[in-house]
Amino acid sequence: MRRNLEAFTDGTFDLCIIGGGITGAGVALDAVTRGWRVALIDKGDFASGTSSLSSKLVHGGLRYLEYGHFGLVHEALVERGRLLRNAPHLVAPLPFILPFYRGDRLAPWQWRLGLTLYDLLAGRGNIARSRRLTCRQIQSALPGVNPEKLIGGASYHDALMDDARLCLAVLQTAARHGAILANYVEAVEFEKSGGIIAGVWAQDRLSGRRWLLRCRAVLNAAGPWADALCRLAGDSGEPRLQPTKGVHLIAPPRGHRAAALLLHPCDGRVFFVIPWYGKTLIGTTDTFPEAGPGALQVLQAEIDYLVEGYNRYFSASLRVDEVMGTFAGLRPLLRVRSGAPSAQSREFTLQTSASGLVTALGGKYTTFRQMAETIVDSLAGRLQKRRRCQTHNLPLMGTPSIPWGIFCQDMTASIRSRFPIAEDTAVHLVHRYGDQVESVLERISGAEGGFNRVHPDEPDLVGEQRYQREEEMAQFPADLFLRRSRIGMFRPELLSV
Repeated sequence: MRRNLEAFTDGTFDLCIIGGGITGAGVALDAVTRGWRVALIDKGDFASGTSSLSSKLVHGGLRYLEYGHFGLVHEALVERGRLLRNAPHLVAPLPFILPFYRGDRLAPWQWRLGLTLYDLLAGRGNIARSRRLTCRQIQSALPGVNPEKLIGGASYHDALMDDARLCLAVLQTAARHGAILANYVEAVEFEKSGGIIAGVWAQDRLSGRRWLLRCRAVLNAAGPWADALCRLAGDSGEPRLQPTKGVHLIAPPRGHRAAALLLHPCDGRVFFVIPWYGKTLIGTTDTFPEAGPGALQVLQAEIDYLVEGYNRYFSASLRVDEVMGTFAGLRPLLRVRSGAPSAQSREFTLQTSASGLVTALGGKYTTFRQMAETIVDSLAGRLQKRRRCQTHNLPLMGTPSIPWGIFCQDMTASIRSRFPIAEDTAVHLVHRYGDQVESVLERISGAEGGFNRVHPDEPDLVGEQRYQREEEMAQFPADLFLRRSRIGMFRPELLSV
């Protein structure tokens, strides 16, 4: 996947997508596999907004059952199953432990009812049925968990992902099928004919070059920036979005063998403790943001809130100065008249303006494929396209042709025998690149010092950066260390290299 700006000036595209997060990526893949001519641009890096700043979960959303979002949960659980099949190198089953405490906001019977419904809604795509756990089993799975008032618990399964690389894999797959993609290209103006959008004036933010990208339809997939893009198109009216802010902490490994779903002692909100890349991910908050997209900061009060929540449940207390990294993202949720942030709708909708701009609003990462199918179906009638969706069982870039467990074991052993890498690096590379790992390692072999580690305590290799620049459109250190790899999220000193 290489950056080729000349390709954007070659004729008229069926669809121009503005926004290279997971929604735009999913639409690009769906449309191009139906035979459409597709262009996608993003003013920043791919997945540089919400799509790299999530809780890293591919999940139905157990907590959404409390708000009656049964259809959303069912759809997400179905899509979870598809992602486990179509991108097993980037999406893996994750066991969750749910401890029950006397006096919790939700009683054990309510949790059990919710878990039973969760199992039923997952249907044949269920990873494993939920089950009851004794206090001893809870303490074994979550070392150091607070035993005071502990009365038992339950386990269930969801899935863990690398959100930025999953988005990249969708884009790579779209490019392999013929989509034309570029990061750091901004939509600066809309070309109109008779008041209807007929093209996008695009500007390369690296060279300053500007050109007209001609297209039959434009999709606004800008996430939290969607309202700003609507204004650029001349569409007036009230804001369509009410984003909420989610903050996460990254802490050193805490010895947990599973993730935990917990209730915060201050407000009863659900938060997670998740093992991720050998570290511990703690989050999330759910508040209305103090600033717009691009200006978010993690506040000390938000760090304190999450540390307090963690320390309520574990005897090995986490100190604020132990936190290795923090990040904040915006959920681009639909605007409603009132309600707490946690109660805001996660549903998805499409709006078409008088100028013809189609805007995707809301939705969840997990359901991106289904959202993309809905969007392209909606546009198909307007563009007189009849081919149906092809993505239900489409493997993403990196997915091997043999069962993942067998591939992972065999490939890890194979590359260890052929290249000078440690076991942890071999496992890391196989999970990051899937069946592309051998071509990545061949590229690394040609880089001076390519097999050196980026950091002595992490498995990432220096030579990966060459591949990421040449084949994954990485342009800046943040692209390399925050999205193509994730090491910069907990080794922030690398971002200034």
